[in-house]
Amino acid sequence: MHSLPRSGRLRPALARLARAVRPPLSRPHRRRRAGRTRRRRLYVSIVTVLSVIVSAVMVAYLRTPLPTEPQPGVTDEGSTVYYADGRTPLFRLGANRDIVRHDQIPDRLRWAVLAAEDRGFYGDHGVSPAGTVRALWNNASGGATQGGSTITQQLARNYFKGLSRDRTAGRKFKEIFVAVKLARHRDKDEILDLYLNTIFFGRQTSGAQAAARAYFDKDVWQLNVAECALLAAMIQRPAYFRTRGDDGPARALRARWRYVLDGMVAMGRLSRADADRQRFPATRDEWRGVELSGQSLLVRQRVLDELRALRIPVESVMNGRLRIYTGLDPRWMGYAEQAMKRAQEPRWPGHVRGGLIAVDPADGAVKAFYGGDPKRSQFDSVFNPVAQAGSTFKPYVLAAALRRGFSVRSRVSGKSPRKFAPDGSETPMTAPGYRVDNDGKIGSLGAMDLVKATALSVNTGYVKLAFEAGVANVLRTALDFGVPASALKPFKGQAGIALGTADVAAVHQAAGYAALANGGTAVTPHLITRIVDARGKDVPLPWHRPGRRVINGERAAQVTYALRATVTEGTGRRAALPDRDVAGKTGTTDNNRAAWFVGYVPRLSAAVVMANTRPAPLKDLPGFPGRVAGENLPSSVWRWFMEKVTRDLPAEAFPEPVFSGIKADWDDTPPP
Repeated sequence: MHSLPRSGRLRPALARLARAVRPPLSRPHRRRRAGRTRRRRLYVSIVTVLSVIVSAVMVAYLRTPLPTEPQPGVTDEGSTVYYADGRTPLFRLGANRDIVRHDQIPDRLRWAVLAAEDRGFYGDHGVSPAGTVRALWNNASGGATQGGSTITQQLARNYFKGLSRDRTAGRKFKEIFVAVKLARHRDKDEILDLYLNTIFFGRQTSGAQAAARAYFDKDVWQLNVAECALLAAMIQRPAYFRTRGDDGPARALRARWRYVLDGMVAMGRLSRADADRQRFPATRDEWRGVELSGQSLLVRQRVLDELRALRIPVESVMNGRLRIYTGLDPRWMGYAEQAMKRAQEPRWPGHVRGGLIAVDPADGAVKAFYGGDPKRSQFDSVFNPVAQAGSTFKPYVLAAALRRGFSVRSRVSGKSPRKFAPDGSETPMTAPGYRVDNDGKIGSLGAMDLVKATALSVNTGYVKLAFEAGVANVLRTALDFGVPASALKPFKGQAGIALGTADVAAVHQAAGYAALANGGTAVTPHLITRIVDARGKDVPLPWHRPGRRVINGERAAQVTYALRATVTEGTGRRAALPDRDVAGKTGTTDNNRAAWFVGYVPRLSAAVVMANTRPAPLKDLPGFPGRVAGENLPSSVWRWFMEKVTRDLPAEAFPEPVFSGIKADWDDTPPP
């Protein structure tokens, strides 16, 4: 009995039988069958590759985190320093950006920016397929990086941390993934707000608010349609476009501006008639602050010095959104510059320094200054001591005597020369002692009251007064008026301090005389008048506290009376103003190395200083032959400045003294 064949043997046998009975295929038929096989294999390969690509893209997308942290610096808002009007910016410290709320950005700016940068913003998913293909092709071919990026992609690239600036396909894909995720997880208005608050608009501004201020001196919510269209146009090429002129960059900007308006029409956000009525807007000159007067670096340095003295960290300034207000008046800054340039200060030799500074007697705020032409020197000649005070120190000696109860009707001798013993008594010229001479133009005089001694700047009489008032009292009085202790310390116990041997900065002289102008209250000179932090709260400033009264009103009026005589009949006649009284004092140091005039009207105190840093007389300056003394060029510069600034001030009278106090007679010279 035969057994059935096993299955393993049956199948090959059947296959051989089928081949044996099947007719052979023709050659064309075999070729068609091979082609179908190859195509089938190609399709399978393509599907496989696409599946791998899609899988890889999905994995890469899933692994790309949703960004939450901004890049370093992208949200920085620097601090703004303002002029006294509280609106005109002087300069920025840190990033030039002001973040504004959603409701502060006008819709016309939103639609202008969308018309310029991303007309499909509200309908896309964060990316533009056509634009992406174009950008990838540019990257692959080495072409220009332009076009294609939606606002969401731009935000992903420029705002959030994690994306490099490399021009690679990998970076571009990551940008796309981030943009898609942002579009899924963030509201469109939120994305647009972030964009408008951070994008660069040119003129060193980031964000729409800073740009509105820089281009139009307006807040962003005040911009009209034409102005909004210009800002939107600037985004494309902010470093290239020009808002004025008729060169290529200016024409390109006007064409781009028109493109934005046409886009707003196409989007249904502006009528054609309204678009045709728009005119290309005029922009302000690019704001340069006090660089026009050459003092910007000095202002910046002084502001930083005051912030440092207030213990405000530099990071809080550079990224603290502080609003810093100064007392500086831009017109008065110009007047100070004009006065010094009238004296041809820019042409002075490099070893000659000079400047002018004005202080508000009410609170010590610096209203204007000119510290020297920065092309000659970067040294600040008004906030730094550049010379001995000379006879401009004498009002402190007079105030010291009045604080001891004496009157300006007291008498001293004007004899010259004189020699004093350590106790203040006069000694023979052949004996040891401190020799004092009057200026050669004054010579030797007889007895006179302190008013005349002040007006004529009698050295011998004032050294005698210092002895009678007490040298220690003189130093303490000068300190109370604001002369720094460091300037006074080397002259402890020396009666020669009465002649201004101490080096005092012009700012401290202007502030010291301001205390006389306001009736006897000391002020601290300062540029910063107010600081408002990011929360809108005022930062306390020490000089806002009431100043110390250093002399009463009657005694201040007596000192002012003597200083008025200096201008009307003494050495300061060139400083007289035609429409109001002036009180002031000239000063000339030994051998005419330095010259001063410090004076005031009731609402403003100002100091002018000129000095030779070499051990030689200050003379033969451009346009001024001969020796410079307090009664000539400094007095004239002071008047040139005050003639202009007092147009803004009422012509007020000084209080008249009643001349209370002891009328001492210190005319101790023996009769001939």
